[in-house]
Amino acid sequence: MSKIITLDNFDKFISGSWDYDPEKKIHSGLFLCAPNADIGGGRIPIEEIDVLKNYPQADTLTIMGLTQKTFEYFIHTYGKQLRAIRFFKNKMVEDWSLLGELPHLEFVHFFANQRITKLWDMRRNDALTGLSISDFSRLKSIAGIERAPGLQSFAIGNAIWLTMMVETLQPLAGTKIKHLDFSGKKIGNDDLSFLLEMKDLERFDFPLKLFTTEQVAWIVANKPGVTGRGLRPTFEFMGYNEETKEMDIPTVCVIGKRKPMLQISTQSERIKKYTDAFYRLVEKYKGVPYQVAFPSA
Repeated sequence: MSKIITLDNFDKFISGSWDYDPEKKIHSGLFLCAPNADIGGGRIPIEEIDVLKNYPQADTLTIMGLTQKTFEYFIHTYGKQLRAIRFFKNKMVEDWSLLGELPHLEFVHFFANQRITKLWDMRRNDALTGLSISDFSRLKSIAGIERAPGLQSFAIGNAIWLTMMVETLQPLAGTKIKHLDFSGKKIGNDDLSFLLEMKDLERFDFPLKLFTTEQVAWIVANKPGVTGRGLRPTFEFMGYNEETKEMDIPTVCVIGKRKPMLQISTQSERIKKYTDAFYRLVEKYKGVPYQVAFPSA
């Protein structure tokens, strides 16, 4: 019996660890795939999908190796009984619009796809609460995300291949999303003014070198209630010295494009200068519209 998926464990659902028992060292959730599937995901046959007939109460699962034809069969036949689906390595699905016919679907994670180019119409997905999309090579636009009536958690970006790019995050303006996670390589138009129109936003995570220090300071100044790993002047972690092979070195990453990594024990003064400069920027940008702070954006 797998655990019920909620916003509190959605990140574990994404990683695949939500159903892992560390004592027994097994996953308890339902995982449908082709027998002897290869590393690319293989192609799941209809008879393996029909294993679900033996689990009429199952509402959460992982499925791998769907083609467009078997995706449509899966959704038409079993979609209405499911509330949380992990699509793992379903590279050949090119049209996922049938997901829009599942009003009771609450959580979706879709990892690795090479054909999908746009989001599905989410207007009828009244229960959709969490959506995660990673390693999509052809999806460049998130237009339509604003149609999801009750979406609260949205993650999009890289998992293994550090190549995913989107044109803009502007469609998120006005949504009810509480947790936004962008882990991609680049945003074509990185105008962040949309954040002011995300009234319910509580957390925003992004790569520590994605934005300039000035952009991050503007977010902190104008969305003071929002938290995130990168919404600070520095991020502390245990580093590694390639020359000496020394490990577990207390280190900080100075947040922002082209900013350095600094060892705490030897560069505390530089760290303080970066920190002080960051908070001066925060004061400078308080109440300043994004287009005024960054007129060339």
